Amino acid sequence: MRFGLQVNPYFAGPTGNPWDAVAKAALALDASRFDSLWLYDHLLYEGGYSGHPYPEPVLESFSTLSAIAAITNRIRLGQLVIGTPYRNPALLTKMATTLDLISHGRSILGIGAGWHKREYEAYGFGAFEEVPVRMKRLEEAVRVIKKLWTERPASFEGKFYRLDRVMENPAPVQKPHPPIMIGGSGEKVTLRLVAQYAQWCNVSGDPDTVRHRLEVLKEHCERLGRPYDEITRSNYCTVLIGRDEVEVAAKRERLRDFIPVNGALIGTPEQLIELFGNYAKVGVQYSIFRTPDWIDIEPLQLFAERVIPALAEA
Repeated sequence: MRFGLQVNPYFAGPTGNPWDAVAKAALALDASRFDSLWLYDHLLYEGGYSGHPYPEPVLESFSTLSAIAAITNRIRLGQLVIGTPYRNPALLTKMATTLDLISHGRSILGIGAGWHKREYEAYGFGAFEEVPVRMKRLEEAVRVIKKLWTERPASFEGKFYRLDRVMENPAPVQKPHPPIMIGGSGEKVTLRLVAQYAQWCNVSGDPDTVRHRLEVLKEHCERLGRPYDEITRSNYCTVLIGRDEVEVAAKRERLRDFIPVNGALIGTPEQLIELFGNYAKVGVQYSIFRTPDWIDIEPLQLFAERVIPALAEA
């Protein structure tokens, strides 16, 4: 089992500049056993959301990942996940290609339908579309992205997007293209899109729920003739780690507002090894998590030193 950290939420940190905290964490992760670093794709958090109780600074994901790519050497970089309605997918492809070049082939493109209605409308992007429309937009966007990365020139005519003989240049470092993650747990549409187009899935839930969702993904793969093992199976969760029960209890109290309503994996390294082991047993190969005290670095190092090695063969 491999692990990635999503930096979430952002904090201004001691310098008052959230980038300084992100850069420090990125360098620590790059020197650790973590495999990847992820950012959410948001513009606005005003507080009042599960796990995001207070107004917080927000950095644009691609700009920040490009800066991280320039100061790191090993760790893979991705978005968990891009909100499709926020960008034209042809422009998004150019941005993703640029990140892959800056990182020398360490990027993963995470994409989803988007959900943050208040954010979308606050920035004047228009009326936020209903879920069925956003899912159709997501599928069309993924088709545009794959065409630009695999066909030269690329042309496309859809309901939402079009391409007119685009010669995407330069090409990304990774061949045939950077891995595409389609994030979300929707069984009828999202997991079908994963089976049809993506190299990664990312689902959430307790181990039994994740087991079921991966079974649904496998059924989609079988129906579409896609080898199930071509897809990296990842899950997403929130984690709090402490060196001992006393520290765990103190963190649970201090950070209780940042624990989402659907819960978190909380415990000592030994307890977390068992909890993540339960996910490995149901088919999860890769776990990406957020931890509200990432800015302190120490919990990241503790997880990397104690938990990751114990699950390397899980």
